[in-house]
Amino acid sequence: MRKLVYVFLLFLVFACSKIEHKQKMLEGNWKLNVVRIEDGEGFMFYDSAAVGAFTFLNNTLFGRADYTYSYFGLYQVSDSVLFENTALALSADGMYIQIARPTDTLQAKLIMLTKKQLTFEYYDFLQYRLKRFSLTKQ
Repeated sequence: MRKLVYVFLLFLVFACSKIEHKQKMLEGNWKLNVVRIEDGEGFMFYDSAAVGAFTFLNNTLFGRADYTYSYFGLYQVSDSVLFENTALALSADGMYIQIARPTDTLQAKLIMLTKKQLTFEYYDFLQYRLKRFSLTKQ
């Protein structure tokens, strides 16, 4: 029984340090490189000339992203996302960022998080689009 308690405590320590490590890697200024949009019908659109940056600081998100993509050559779609002093938290398993906006809470999936690169995505229920942001650390 004692061994089981020690194994559980050891697991708990490593699990907590994993979340703290991800939070430290997430903090800082990130420059937007590419935005990928998948619409409700499964079509994908990219904007590699997207403009913007996000700052993660003390469980708060700041930043803006502006992007444009061509909808099958018929017309241009311009969109943006703005986070001003928006609270965020990592999920218990460290796989999601919960971004608490005034109107709703976004469940953003962490696709990639390294010291220099960050990719996350969330589904925008208002526009019926999956939005993926790829960034590099400044």
